[in-house]
Amino acid sequence: MFKNKLIILTLITVAVIIAASVFVKLRAPQSEKERAAFFPGLSSEIEAINHISIEGYAGAVNLSRMNDSWVIDEFDGYPALPDKVKSTVLGAADLKINAPKTRLSRLYNRLGVEGPEVEDSTSLLLSFKDAERNSIVEMIVGKLRLSSASQSTPGLYIRKPNDKQSYLVDGVVDITSSKTDWIERSLFDIPTEAIRAVRIEHADGDTYTLFKNEKGQERFSLENLPSDKKLASELIISRYGSILQDIQINGARSKETLKKQDNSVNVLIHTFEGTVIELVAFEHDDTPYGSFEFRFDESLLTNDEEQEKIDGIKTFVSNMNAQTLNWWYEIPPFKYDVIKKRSDSIMRNVNTSTKSE
Repeated sequence: MFKNKLIILTLITVAVIIAASVFVKLRAPQSEKERAAFFPGLSSEIEAINHISIEGYAGAVNLSRMNDSWVIDEFDGYPALPDKVKSTVLGAADLKINAPKTRLSRLYNRLGVEGPEVEDSTSLLLSFKDAERNSIVEMIVGKLRLSSASQSTPGLYIRKPNDKQSYLVDGVVDITSSKTDWIERSLFDIPTEAIRAVRIEHADGDTYTLFKNEKGQERFSLENLPSDKKLASELIISRYGSILQDIQINGARSKETLKKQDNSVNVLIHTFEGTVIELVAFEHDDTPYGSFEFRFDESLLTNDEEQEKIDGIKTFVSNMNAQTLNWWYEIPPFKYDVIKKRSDSIMRNVNTSTKSE
């Protein structure tokens, strides 16, 4: 009898231990559990992704894979940032479900998952498609994790377009619907002190050349300056030296689709390092565009330069031509404002007092 009671007591104890173990596992923090992927199987379909679109309320960007490189459709196939594209795809494939959230559409805006069609929404609709543009996955990307409980684990709120259920997921998908965020905006940088001469030629023949005699000279002179004229304020003239300084582009168009305009301005710029840059600029649909062509002229060198430096300049010229060939770039409007100035705007009558501009 005593033996039977002992066996029963032992079984009860084991059962309690098992139940407690199960309870502990159920109550364990989510970080200790294996979380399900939000897009099961996406990792195995990455190579099938050939088109990516990101749609926001104020705009959209579409990317396509061409010859194993990613390009921007709206920019006529201009190269996209490969690391950013890779991060987007891998980030989506790595998302893990943390917890289900609201199913009520009236609460979506709190999480930012209402969808980009809602006025002033911050939501972004991310779509992956195959070569035939068949949908692989779609997701509405909302706000970053609001809770500070898991500061070490990045997360955000998302929802599938045709599913009312929203989720908090672990992971990050760092995307934007701004096209300029998907390209390398910094094209090149030729500092002001390197500029030796700037020649501006308008389509109607209005032409002028600003130059410096030697490196280190602070101010430009005007070639064939009339005796009754003087240069405008130094503030105006100094801007010509910065035309090629820190060129930040806002987009690009192929020369096959966008043709040179009749009112284009031709700019020829020489540097003290022997680089010659031909810049053609015009305005199309209120947007200024410019193309760049580089060459090396050793006769422009003012000193005996080391061969290593000359080789470096030649490499720069070759690389730039390979990069800029066949492209019109959206150039900053303030640079185009300098380029389009006419000769009469940079000169003043000798007897006319002018205010500094």
